[in-house]
Order: sequence, then structure tokens, then C-alpha cells
Amino acid sequence: MIELSDIAYSWPDGNRVLDGLSLKVPQGQHVALIGPNGAGKSTLALIVKGLLVPREGTVTVDGIEASDDNARAEILKRVGLVFQSPEDTIVATTVERELAFGLENLGVPRPEMIDRVVDALDRFDLARYRHANPLHLSGGEMQRLALAAVMIMRPGHLILDEPTSLLDPWSRGHILDLIHDAAKEGATVLHITQFESEARAADRVITLDGGVICDDCPAESFVLWNPTQDNMLRRPRDKKHGNVTPVLEAENVSYIYDAGSPGEHAALNGVTLSLPRGSVTAVIGPTGSGKTTLLEIAAGVTRPTSGRVRCDKASVRAMAFQFPEDQMFGETVASYVAFGPRNMGISERDTADIVARAVGDVGLDSARYLNRDPLTLSGGERRRAALAGVLAMKPDILILDEPFAGLDREGSRLVTGFLDRYTKEGGTLLFSTHDLEAARAISDRAVVMENGVIETAGDTGEVFTSSPLIASVSR
Repeated sequence: MIELSDIAYSWPDGNRVLDGLSLKVPQGQHVALIGPNGAGKSTLALIVKGLLVPREGTVTVDGIEASDDNARAEILKRVGLVFQSPEDTIVATTVERELAFGLENLGVPRPEMIDRVVDALDRFDLARYRHANPLHLSGGEMQRLALAAVMIMRPGHLILDEPTSLLDPWSRGHILDLIHDAAKEGATVLHITQFESEARAADRVITLDGGVICDDCPAESFVLWNPTQDNMLRRPRDKKHGNVTPVLEAENVSYIYDAGSPGEHAALNGVTLSLPRGSVTAVIGPTGSGKTTLLEIAAGVTRPTSGRVRCDKASVRAMAFQFPEDQMFGETVASYVAFGPRNMGISERDTADIVARAVGDVGLDSARYLNRDPLTLSGGERRRAALAGVLAMKPDILILDEPFAGLDREGSRLVTGFLDRYTKEGGTLLFSTHDLEAARAISDRAVVMENGVIETAGDTGEVFTSSPLIASVSR
């Protein structure tokens, strides 16, 4: 059993995220934990795992109170935690060694270790990456690896922080089946999610907001996002884009990771893409299909192995990465967001105005967030702050990798609204997403990727009716 009593926690910058929280989770129960970005869900996960010590209150796991270092060490063994950002947990140079790492620390005999690793590679669809560098996997593949690396140790308690936020619709169901199987086999599962369907599949739903818990709240209290129910604005399909000189073109682009090594794999193979000025293009497809690599090449941050990219010389490109922490730096949100405008030669007075507007555009209150340490933000807040950092540069071409992953309903609405204004003012948007409804709702062009090539491309409506890959998940 996991038991928390009167837990309170504040970050060093004074931000109080948990306030008198109490919770009991019996052994074998599957609990869904939902709530808005910044509610303290990830902080709670770290406290249950024993990686954070609450300012007040007690934590007990299987009757062991985490009151000293020895007790916390035992809790660390009993509780498995899949972090919100999967790359934070990677310690090995190959996928195979990453899976074996935890088993080695547990002293699992080598023959059993080999069997478990082979089984995990198969169950989590990672066999083809056995010798690959984990950091060269896509975000979704990295998320599957992080989940496999924890579940392979068979912990009695499993804490999952947004374990499917980066997974495509084609693989999400399989991973959820594995999580449900763990619960059926007796593991306690505390599952943090922004997906309503995942919350409803749990034995119990808990809402965390304002540092306190509402247990078994009614369904209408869900703060999860559904683009269709939320009546997202659907963009008119502008056929004129086909006759406009493109602002950016990628021609016959290919890219190979770990070339010449046993883990060599092609991420892109002869991809050609054209972005008309003012267009909104969604890139969709399964995990590992090459979406992120294509976006990074389009943004100019990765050089293709072959092929070329042409961009209008007068156009400013800016990209928000799949993992926001990869691009965030500085002691405060304000210093991070101000970095771009300052380096563009904008005055301090104007920079301050730009920063305040960019932060407000993504729904972060200036008074609360400008002086926050970026590392103390929740995953959703960090994603919005990263977006503010690129918006502050006033780019002509905005490239976003999974901009809606991990956002709550309000955050998604705010970001969607801003992106609509951005493109109406003449900006060009290229974004990847696993949310097919979001892609359908806000894009006028769509590109479906599969195994490093373009399966289907064109007008969004036409792509959604003609793509075999989309049809396969819509059945």
C-alpha cells in the first residue's frame, strides 16, 4: 500500500505545489491521476518514489516510512517510476544495455537477465533498435524504452508520469494493455494522464488541483482535452497555396543515425517537402517514422546526410523541440524568453514588452512565471514556456514538435488560439503531432510519414480520406 499523510511541498523558489495532501492507494489498485498543468502531479510522483522529501507530512510504502535515507533506499527498490521526460532516465549507450541496467543493480542472474531483455525488446517493439544509441530514438520510442526499463524490473508499485504522451495512436493501445496487465498481476499503478480514455479505464480517478486531491470526482470534472468536444476552429482549406512560391523547401532529403555502427538506421529516405508562405502543415505518422528528424532539418538545426534545404533568406526560422528542457536555459523564465530578442539587437525596453506578451500568449501569467526557475515548471508549463521563447523571436516560419503533448485543456486552447492568430498574420507553421483530431482541426496541409518516407501528402481533408495509415487507426 502507498499512503501519504498531510503532504506539503514547496520548490526552493517558494512555489508551493502540494498543501496538506493525503492519499491511500491499496496494493494492486490502478489509479488515474489527472489535473491541470502545474497542479503538482509530477511532484507527487517524485515524492512517492522517494526522490523528493516533503516539507511536511509522511510517506509510507508497504508499511515502510520514508523518514530516513535507509528507508528511502528500500522504497526506491519497491517503486518504479517512469518520468515525464524519458530521456532524463537514460544512462546506457545502447537500448539493450539500458534495459539490462536496472536488472544488474538488482542482482538478477545473467541467464534470467538475458531472457527478460529479449522479452522486453519484443513486447515494447524495440528489437530493431537493440544496438542503437537510445538518444537517437524518436520521442515515442524513447518513451517505450523508459517504460520497458522500469517494467522489466517488475516493481510492486508502478508510477507512470504521462507514459503515452509521445506515443502514436498505432502503438498507444498496446502499451496501455501492458500497463493494465501489470495491474492485473498485482502491481499498484498510479497513472498520471491527460487522456480521458486512459483515466476512465482505471479502477479509480483522482483529480489534483491547487495542491489538494478530489477523490472519485464526477466525470464532468475532467480537465482533459478533446479537440472535437472543445469545438476547435477548423481552418478553411486554402487552395491558393499550391500557386505560391514556397518559403521553405526540402528536396530529396535523407538522414542516417549512427552510420557505420551496428545500430545504424535510416530516419529519412528521399523526402521532399514544400511549405507555401502562410500555410499550416501537420506532419503525422507512427513513432519512429522520421517526423522529428524532418522538422529539425527543416529548422536548420540538423544537416541532412544527403539532399538539400532551401529557405527564403529573409525569413527567420524558430523551433520548439519535442523535449522543452533541451532548449531551455537561464535562471528564470524571463531570462530564457529574452535571449532571442536580445541577440537580435532589440532594446531592453522592447525586449521586456516582447517577453511579457509572448508569455501571456501561451497562457502563463507574468507575475507568477517570469521569475520562476524553468526547471521547477511542470512538463506542460515547460512546453508553453519553450514556445514563448521561440515566439519572442517573431519568426516567419514556426516549427513545433508535438506542441500539444502533455498540455491540459486550457493550455491546448490557448496554444491553438495563438497559432491561429500567428498564421492569420502571415506566419508559416510546420508542426508534428500524434493527435489526429488536432491535425485535422488546425492544419490546411498534412504529411503522413511512414518508415522515413512520405506515405501521403496534400490538402488535409484529402489526406485524411486517402491515407491507408490513417484509415488503419480509424477503423
